[in-house]
Amino acid sequence: MASDDTALSGDPAPDDAAPDNLATQDPDDARPARYVKFSRKVADAVCARIAAGETQRSVCADRAMPSIATLRVWARERPAFGRAFARARAMGGSDGRGRVSTYDPLTALEIVARVSEGETLTGICDPAMPAIRTVFLWRREHDDFEDELRMAREAAAERFSDLGWKLAMEATPETAYLTQVRLNQLRWQAALMGPRTHGRMRAGAAPEPREALTVLQRHFKLETHPETGQTRVVGYCPDPDTMQPVRDAEGPWRDPPPALAAEHAAFQAKRAEAAAAARRPVDPNDPEGWC
Repeated sequence: MASDDTALSGDPAPDDAAPDNLATQDPDDARPARYVKFSRKVADAVCARIAAGETQRSVCADRAMPSIATLRVWARERPAFGRAFARARAMGGSDGRGRVSTYDPLTALEIVARVSEGETLTGICDPAMPAIRTVFLWRREHDDFEDELRMAREAAAERFSDLGWKLAMEATPETAYLTQVRLNQLRWQAALMGPRTHGRMRAGAAPEPREALTVLQRHFKLETHPETGQTRVVGYCPDPDTMQPVRDAEGPWRDPPPALAAEHAAFQAKRAEAAAAARRPVDPNDPEGWC
């Protein structure tokens, strides 16, 4: 018996120990708190009934089954049972909140077809069909159904538009007021069913993204000729790809102002004197030559 009890437990807790949180009964469990000893037979029965589509409330209403709080303790303390319980809930169509999904693709297709023919949801959702609340729940949980229903509503809006044209063409002076009332209702209904195609206030086109603006700032510098002392203005502009300065403009060489020319002449003289001294051979007997 011990081997059966531990098959779904993983790291089992003592079988004779009651769950710690038994005193805090789950609010959804309407029965008095009780403890059912874990066993492989009970665990298999719970998973089988959940996988078949029963809700936890329905399963735990059986006096031979554990409460909802006990199931949570088993799933938490016995990893193998927790995995099996999660698979059973997925197979049963549970959405994680204890509710079983009632979505039926064939029923959804019938609803879409009848809406496209101009029927209202109030008229479609009779006792043989899902309630309006269920239809809105399906729309929220199934994107494909929402898209198909939106297109069906636009098709119904087109039908209302055609019907309005027919009423207007068949109007007589005696039925003009009644026709006007019906056209107003059809116009409002078409705008409600197909706001994208028949609504007065249509959504404007989304603004196009603004193009990136790159500002290139040029700078200039004064260049001096090393031989003549003449100067010119050169320009640099960054490369848009590398953003490294690139020389792109050169002005003509011009004679510098007198003060700048005299300064350049003095600099050139010192430079020539230093070059001549560097070329003069050093006399090893002249002590000053090593200075």
